Amino acid sequence: MNRQVWAIAAGVLALTACKESGTSISNNQTQGQTDEAPIDNMATGNTAGGDVAAAADRTYVENAAASDMFEIESSKLALQKAMLPSLKTFAQMMVDEHGKSTAELKNAAQAAGITVPTALPADMAAKVSALSALSGSAFDKKYLADQRAGHREALAKVNAYISAAPAGPLKDHASKATGVIQKHLNALDKIK
Repeated sequence: MNRQVWAIAAGVLALTACKESGTSISNNQTQGQTDEAPIDNMATGNTAGGDVAAAADRTYVENAAASDMFEIESSKLALQKAMLPSLKTFAQMMVDEHGKSTAELKNAAQAAGITVPTALPADMAAKVSALSALSGSAFDKKYLADQRAGHREALAKVNAYISAAPAGPLKDHASKATGVIQKHLNALDKIK
């Protein structure tokens, strides 16, 4: 009998812990609404939906910071090594505009209580290292390919974040970033 009580208690706790905000254990839902209040996460004081939003915000900040750092570091290399004058012009725009984006991201992240990473992720650091080993037209081709791929990936991630993010300083930053990223992609399309 004692084991049955513990099994039932464990089951109730498991259901409660796994319950998402806006869902009902009883499935008595009408168009996504329930008669139950959202479960608070006792460790953070946030609702389950708030935890998801906070995680999405942190991921956005990490992705945006990494993208900015990669663009700045790889573009500093291009300012030294690129053969095509159009690549050097583009690289200077990357250093300037991603530097500005980083400053704006820091302000938005601070308002959201999120710390901005200051080191490149290992995969991006490896790309910068590989790029630094190249010279001449091989450098130009790789830099251009990395910029196109990086900007396309960044635009996809930013748009995905915007579609689900709540209003606030980070969503505002992301909304502004989409125009800048598209501008960079358009500039890349003109470089041959």
